[in-house]
Amino acid sequence: MPKVAWAYTTPGIPDQLFKQSNTVPITKQEIRMIAIGKMKLFPGAVVYDVGAGSGSVTVECALQIKNGTVYALEKDSSADELVEANARRFGLTNVRLVPGFAPDTMEKLPPADRIFIGGSAGALTEILETAHRKLKPGGWLVATAITLETGPRVLRFLADKGYQQTEAVNITVARARQVGQSQMWQGLNPVLIVSGQKAD
Repeated sequence: MPKVAWAYTTPGIPDQLFKQSNTVPITKQEIRMIAIGKMKLFPGAVVYDVGAGSGSVTVECALQIKNGTVYALEKDSSADELVEANARRFGLTNVRLVPGFAPDTMEKLPPADRIFIGGSAGALTEILETAHRKLKPGGWLVATAITLETGPRVLRFLADKGYQQTEAVNITVARARQVGQSQMWQGLNPVLIVSGQKAD
């Protein structure tokens, strides 16, 4: 696929501009825009994208933080290839792929200013505990949840650890699609976005 010149400073790259696979999840454009807004990124930040999948959040964050670094943590080797391919497509040099199982891979990384958890592969508790240790005081943790169980677990964890400005937002997106001569709504899976700031 050809390289993409993304000339805009706002997040929200259309999904079709990313290289994708039917077997690797991608955080959809609208969800990505809101989640990145909750992260409160800044130039020079150190960001973890845990469960990077196709790398769409990784790419968007890397574009926002300029001379910072995004560490894309992903255990699936086919997803690893997509992360690297999408970083190349957007000409990014501040993405570092971290293959292997989180939270083990998080231990060797520098402290983070922001942590995004997009997937946990059944290790949510361990990932949250490690993320809490690696996140700098004042840093933001943001997680997306598509199951009924995941969101409340993240909220309870943040509350137990004394995170500030904690919030949960349930996002339901429907996109119009052409059906014959008309258009109809096609709903995407609802996604819960949980965020909070680690106390100083």
